[in-house]
Amino acid sequence: MIRFIYYPLIQAHYLYNEKEVKDEIKNIFFDVFQNINENNFVWEKQQKDYENWDSFTQLNLITLSEAKFDISLTLDEAIKIKSASELFECIKSHLI
Repeated sequence: MIRFIYYPLIQAHYLYNEKEVKDEIKNIFFDVFQNINENNFVWEKQQKDYENWDSFTQLNLITLSEAKFDISLTLDEAIKIKSASELFECIKSHLI
């Protein structure tokens, strides 16, 4: 008698908790915006309030986030992100 053992497929996504996601997003912002650190980082600060947040910066934020969390954002999602808080909500929606 031949027996087959079936193993469930496990997705490659690492399971992040909310704090880990927020910490990683902050680190992405620190990498992209050299003048931002833990003391002056604000989750609700809008794109228009950043000195250097242009289309290239937007692309960097999205690309780094996608690579870090192994996700793919749609064009609509990427365009709508205007703050760290909005980036967090978008990433969270892909990880749940």
